[in-house]
Amino acid sequence: MPGWQSNGGDYRGHPARGLPFSLEIPLEEIEGALKRIEIFGVFALYADGEREAPGTFGATLQILDEREVAFRLDLINGRHYGDCDLSKPVNRSNGDGSSIQTVGSARVGDVEYRVDRLTVDLPTLAEPRSLLFKDLGSAASFILFDVVIDVERPAGCPFHSKSGLIPLGEVASIVRVGDRRRFQRALDQLTAGILASQDLDEGRGQALTFLAVVTTGMLESGGTRELHRIQLEAARRFDQLQTKEDVAEEARELCERTAESLFICQDSPSAHLVDRALAIVERNFAKDLTDAIVADQLGLSTSHFRFLFKQATGNPFHKYLVAVRLEKAKQMLMENEMPVSQVAAAVGFTGLSHFSRAFTQRFSASPTSIRRTSG
Repeated sequence: MPGWQSNGGDYRGHPARGLPFSLEIPLEEIEGALKRIEIFGVFALYADGEREAPGTFGATLQILDEREVAFRLDLINGRHYGDCDLSKPVNRSNGDGSSIQTVGSARVGDVEYRVDRLTVDLPTLAEPRSLLFKDLGSAASFILFDVVIDVERPAGCPFHSKSGLIPLGEVASIVRVGDRRRFQRALDQLTAGILASQDLDEGRGQALTFLAVVTTGMLESGGTRELHRIQLEAARRFDQLQTKEDVAEEARELCERTAESLFICQDSPSAHLVDRALAIVERNFAKDLTDAIVADQLGLSTSHFRFLFKQATGNPFHKYLVAVRLEKAKQMLMENEMPVSQVAAAVGFTGLSHFSRAFTQRFSASPTSIRRTSG
């Protein structure tokens, strides 16, 4: 498949050593404010652990204006890219305004590789001139197939998103931290999946699997033993239903009832503000984020935001933010070989000792033991 491929020049004889280091795409003709960039490609060849260590800075993505670099995101092995083995799909938010999701595959030479979509949220930029993708000279070689620029338009649905689907493995984490916004997105996916299933039994299976993950998250959050009965009762109930539509409706209602104690009432006038705050945290958890910063983005005073947020989630903002960072760290530890210190930094912790104490307190296991267990 044709595409632009970057240099892989960290040693003599590297298969991609003679390829270019940078690709520049003009942006002057684009009308409207840039909102996000989506890059589709193979991220990356020669990035497995034998050739390049996790934590390596492999490339940088920059937005240039007339005089300087207006925006920059460094791409790190194990976070923004990694081994492109087709058998290892990815779907994660990186906490720095970017996310990566496997969307397909492509044949390069005689080998089929994973194709990912790297999505990057952009700040407000005055006069962007060009987009620069620059390989930093490590072993990794990036293949870019397409670049999509999402532009802010004055009209349109404010809830429209291209961030991709929520993987089932994240649902328990979403329940544990009390993120109602993403929980509703996951329920939407469940409904669509049941309705698109090939037959009624497949739809019932999807509903029971999703419900099992929800109850797991509730039990890990201190739920009562009564939660163990829900799965059996749901199975009996689903067996009585004769259409996929009925299964989808019943499954959604049951999941909402099961997790309702963790979420603010949908009819609350402050619900949309809290949802926006949760979205900001999900996309920026690794940054230096404070309740004052989020309150300013929502147009609220810090004190009023603190009240609304705690009323909605049951936790102060900082405690919620730390919980999200720890959940993301656990996922990273189980999915890649980055050193614990780099994982801690990647999710927003400034000190390893603080991270280790907080992690152990939340999961009753140290970061290294979690990694050994997952391996």
